[in-house]
Amino acid sequence: MIITRLLAFSAVMTVALATTAQTPRPDLEQLERRAAGLIPTRKQLRYQEIPWVHDLAEAMRTAREEDRPVFLWGYGGRARPDNGLEGC
Repeated sequence: MIITRLLAFSAVMTVALATTAQTPRPDLEQLERRAAGLIPTRKQLRYQEIPWVHDLAEAMRTAREEDRPVFLWGYGGRARPDNGLEGC
């Protein structure tokens, strides 16, 4: 009984897979067109122009000179060996 069911199932699956239409793989031009919409614009990448400073005193001095704010980025977690904020 079980063997009959397995054979019937495998026959149905074989027919189903054989009749499924294969979609053609895209060529390079199609991929480039698709990727063009995913590439960020220069305006979207402006955040990468923010100067990063590792010394808070230097950041404060530069911020005062340029009349700009200071954004402080911190991270935490005991899993990182270089974590200076572990006790916070």
